[in-house]
Amino acid sequence: MSNSTIYNIAIPVPLPGTFEYASPLPLKPGIRVSVTFARRRLTGVVISLCDDPVTPAAKLKPIDAILDAEPVFDQALLNLLIWASNYYFHPIGEVFSAALPSKIKHGGALEAATERLTLTELGIQMAKVGNLPRAPKQAQLLTRLQSSEPMSRADLTQAGYSAAVIRGLIQKNWACWRSVKDVPANDAPHHFKAAISLTEAQRQAIAAVELDQPMTYLLYGVTGSGKTEVYLRLIDQVLRTGKQALILVPEIALTPQTVDRFQDRFDCRVGALHSGMTAAERNRQWQAARSGGTKIIIGTRSAIFTPMASIGIIIVDEEHDTSYKQQDGFHYSARDLATVRAANEGIPVVLGSATPSLESIANAEAGKYQLLKLLDRANGAKRERYQMLPMPPNQSDPLPNQALFTEIRETLERGEQVLVMRNRRGYAPVLFCTECRWIAECQACDARLTVHRQQTGLKCHHCGASHPIPTHCPNCSHVTLTPVGDGTQRLETTFQTAFPDFPIVRIDSDNIKDRLSLDRALAKLQGGEPCILIGTQLIAKGHHFPLVTLAVVLDIDQGFLSADFKAVERTAQLIIQTGGRSGRDELAGKVYLSSRMPDLPGLNALIDQDYLTYAKQMLADRSRYELPPFAHHGLIRADAKTPGLADQLLQRVQRLVRAERQTEILGPTSPAMAKRAGWHRSQLLISASSRQARHKVLQQLQVALTQAAPRTIRWSIDVDPADFF
Repeated sequence: MSNSTIYNIAIPVPLPGTFEYASPLPLKPGIRVSVTFARRRLTGVVISLCDDPVTPAAKLKPIDAILDAEPVFDQALLNLLIWASNYYFHPIGEVFSAALPSKIKHGGALEAATERLTLTELGIQMAKVGNLPRAPKQAQLLTRLQSSEPMSRADLTQAGYSAAVIRGLIQKNWACWRSVKDVPANDAPHHFKAAISLTEAQRQAIAAVELDQPMTYLLYGVTGSGKTEVYLRLIDQVLRTGKQALILVPEIALTPQTVDRFQDRFDCRVGALHSGMTAAERNRQWQAARSGGTKIIIGTRSAIFTPMASIGIIIVDEEHDTSYKQQDGFHYSARDLATVRAANEGIPVVLGSATPSLESIANAEAGKYQLLKLLDRANGAKRERYQMLPMPPNQSDPLPNQALFTEIRETLERGEQVLVMRNRRGYAPVLFCTECRWIAECQACDARLTVHRQQTGLKCHHCGASHPIPTHCPNCSHVTLTPVGDGTQRLETTFQTAFPDFPIVRIDSDNIKDRLSLDRALAKLQGGEPCILIGTQLIAKGHHFPLVTLAVVLDIDQGFLSADFKAVERTAQLIIQTGGRSGRDELAGKVYLSSRMPDLPGLNALIDQDYLTYAKQMLADRSRYELPPFAHHGLIRADAKTPGLADQLLQRVQRLVRAERQTEILGPTSPAMAKRAGWHRSQLLISASSRQARHKVLQQLQVALTQAAPRTIRWSIDVDPADFF
């Protein structure tokens, strides 16, 4: 290999660093190559030339095949992935693997082509002479294909054509699938429907964003203030320059409705990327974004890694949402990576929320972000009014009092709608024996089993274990088993009994499995009929319910009394987000908060002030106790099947680490759930006054764990952890 050049290759294996391979051909960073690793053929990515190789020449392996003519990732995105690997202490090969769709990460061809339904010669002739199929949908599709371009599977689904309709035309030999290469449309004009008049605050926010500068903007807008319209107008300006836009949303459930809204306002291609799509469709959308054929990409967390031909803006909607933080494996924050990617690309990023995270507010106060404010609802509606509903400490009924039932009935009889938020799914959180006080618990987790009436059984919401509901107590054999507490399913039963003349709509992860089920639920609300909506936090995320005038948030005390210092922030956000679903149009909104401790100082401060003022008080508390964002945390998690082993490992590696100044290593200790899915868990918390000091300690711990941890113990590093559960 004397004439070969040595390259650093990122390979998708759980090992730190890159690996050295040789090639006689010049290779660009960012292209994929096929290599042999531990007797397996794997697809890696070229990172750089190797200036100082450490692999002996006799052991140096050649690159087996070069898979791309041009890099998969441009330099800006390549730099982002390398940065993410270093910052989050995750193997670089797995980081690159996480950024690629399944087909591409396994060596599939890198070409932007999509199968599209196209008329055959026979189909064209039949359409010309008006010889249409008897089936109305087939006739409609034939006519549409005659007057428009070939349609992709995604286009057909969105237009409402079923597989049977498509199959009918193909069987008649009037249409067929053809692979059509996506052509970038950077110079094609687009049309934007400016259907809504802007408020002065919206105009000022739009004017403040400089599209040719790498700046982070924090758009704070109360619910209903028109943040989405600001996004749309900014994207319109970006598209006029021939560039693309990337929009991140926190939940898969929000993706379809966001795509529909953007597609309604723009006549260019709008694509989606999320884990609920098939691998083939996800690959097609990814290819179209990379080629420039799709102008607007809307996606969840992993969409931040999407290569785009000419990206012009990144928007992160509901930036406070913890769904942007990956909890397993590669522990990245899509929101934070959005700011890094925008800086690499030289473009603006807009973080929008009615309840911004304390980290983002602190960055705005420090001058790192520019704060933009929308303080009034776009339609002139007044802010929702909050009122406490005290609950007696010994009351078992989940609803505070009969007066609330009376107000709910009056609201429904006026033709309005009611929203009830209970952030606990299932029927009841506990199955309890009144005779011997036995409680149904998960054998694999330190958790109680939840009673479910839909798909009847006992379920663990942590490991997924499922069991039938016993007829007798397993401990004393008495027939005295009672569901205790309330979840959304039990509330649904309660309200069906109390209000039999009005429909009840429940939205939680148990009954909202796909877009169709969500659309059905939302259609009932948007049909204009009075009804009661019951749900978990899913109903507080970005939905528009114009007829909801009364919102009830049940059992809010836990968040304000939790040992997790972030729980107060999340509970405050949930209350404001839920309350903001009410009174969105000309109808006034009222929000009731049920509490067994209604005199909590923090709770009353929240409802008496606007969220931004309350957030600044929370920041003052964080600063006083040296908590993030005024300290920087890292969490080492270790799990073992045998009790005590994970704890012993962390004790051992802790002794090998030299703590930096102004750095604390706390633990090891067990998290709130010490056993989960059969694994006994332990963790170390690193708290430092600077990211640099934290990084040095985490580097030492990573080296120590790599050397000391046996294969029977799994461990991970979580930088800027979202929770300590």
